[in-house]
Amino acid sequence: MVKKKGANNDGMLFDILSETLTEDHITIIERLSKPRQDEELAEELNLKATIVRTLLNDLHAKSLVEYDRTKNKRTGWYTYVWRVREEKLREYVRNYLENKLSQLTGGMDQETGMATFNCLCGRVSFEAAFDNNFLCPKCNKKLEEFSNKKEVAQIKTEIARINSLLGK
Repeated sequence: MVKKKGANNDGMLFDILSETLTEDHITIIERLSKPRQDEELAEELNLKATIVRTLLNDLHAKSLVEYDRTKNKRTGWYTYVWRVREEKLREYVRNYLENKLSQLTGGMDQETGMATFNCLCGRVSFEAAFDNNFLCPKCNKKLEEFSNKKEVAQIKTEIARINSLLGK
């Protein structure tokens, strides 16, 4: 079962989930260490049942949780028992990391593939600087060549971290 934040690899899983889900969604996932009813979760978390159901439905839409539904023959009401889909949770995280890696690789190609210039207004490409006689198109001040070594190093570090997480 998925463990709370800070506990070895599963803690890492929650750290990554926190990049794409709200704290409330993660709290729900943490509380589903065993199958639970939505009303039970709402009471435990001191939240309205409708809020908990909304969170559960959000997670269900991402295929991260599933439920069993039973009908009370006397009242006609349905009871839902929710549980985490472990394999889908790990797949969701893997897909997120692979997409992020792809974006970073593209960003790295852009950072290493072109010279940029900047002023206090921001960065522009060499072509834009050349077209404007190396003057900022916004403030008309002289553009200086921008050293992106720091950005490249940050991207390389993040790529290495993600590759490590993916086991590459």
